[in-house]
Amino acid sequence: MRKLGIGQNEIVRIQDSGGPCPPLILLHGLANSLEIWERVQPRLAHRFRLIAFDWPGFGESSRPRGRYDGRFFATRLAAVMNALDIERAHLAGYSMGASAILHFSDHNADRIDHAILAAPGSFGRRVHPLMLAAAMPGIGAWLARPHHRNNRTTLRLAIHDPSQVTKDLQDRTDRHAAIAGSARTFHSALTAGVGLLGSRGITNMARRAQAFPRPALLLWGANDRVFPVRNAARALRLMPDARLTMIPECGHYPQWEQPDAFCDAVEHFLP
Repeated sequence: MRKLGIGQNEIVRIQDSGGPCPPLILLHGLANSLEIWERVQPRLAHRFRLIAFDWPGFGESSRPRGRYDGRFFATRLAAVMNALDIERAHLAGYSMGASAILHFSDHNADRIDHAILAAPGSFGRRVHPLMLAAAMPGIGAWLARPHHRNNRTTLRLAIHDPSQVTKDLQDRTDRHAAIAGSARTFHSALTAGVGLLGSRGITNMARRAQAFPRPALLLWGANDRVFPVRNAARALRLMPDARLTMIPECGHYPQWEQPDAFCDAVEHFLP
């Protein structure tokens, strides 16, 4: 684990296994950190150079000012790859991290080898009512404050089996949420993707999906309450070179909730 400068006084916390294997970059979702990948890293490390990092605004990375939208995350992904001298890599992300890969493809498609996209946003208008409440102007920022009770609600919404909301996961989420600036970055990232009517940017995401030039594996938890399962079928129809794996007994975090099923799908998909 180390800190990596990516320009403009921004620092990201990064975990890089190193070595000669093909690079696989792991991109976490909203309000999480690189540790959310820890259940799949031991197995995937046998075949890949694994790189996980905290997005700016989350985990233990810096919290720069600005709008935390798709362009923001795509720019930071490119900066991390540049700082590590990685020209091309497999990319894996879930939720916000998966959406970031699709935004990244707008100007960096040649830097993507294969993509694993677990429940990306904006493939349907509907989202959970709690997300709509948090996106409300004014009061939404107050409702979405990342303190212990809200963090627990968020984790229990995302994760199908409540027993998977472990004490370590809860404590880590609370610790990172207590860092100055976290409420601002969380709400900015949330409202970049969700508005009063549901998911934003559906038309543009459809365009990105249709133009996505690389092989893609879509993963969806059969019990996802954040982005409905029917969004998976729409994503599959739109993407020219995609396959879909549904994971049973799983919510929004497949790599955490069903790590073996996640790894099975990834290992079968990646060359």
